Amino acid sequence: MKSYLSTILFLATLACVFLPSSCSSNSSSPKVCVLRNCDWSSTTNVCARYGRSNLCNRFKNSCTLRYESCGSSSSYKSVSLSECSGISVGNRGICGGSSSSSSSSSSSSSSVKPIIIRRG
Repeated sequence: MKSYLSTILFLATLACVFLPSSCSSNSSSPKVCVLRNCDWSSTTNVCARYGRSNLCNRFKNSCTLRYESCGSSSSYKSVSLSECSGISVGNRGICGGSSSSSSSSSSSSSSVKPIIIRRG
């Protein structure tokens, strides 16, 4: 089976060399991701920020983070696990563990940073 996969990858590489138009970037073309040295059974949680947003996602382990980031438009960057406090595994929430059930709206204790968008 391993040699069969190697043969397919070799032929695909040759096709890209001799027919570059067949390997052009296309949003519908499949991507191949190889995740090596992954312990999928690990339960060491990892926190990652989604792009430049203030949204964080808690992953079961680093393998699930790498898998989610691989081949998709999702861009995650690992951050301290404390950023995902209050977020359960497999879910996305506000980084820093701010709680939506808090009734206090004091700006002095808030960790929310405003986003300023300037146009023109």
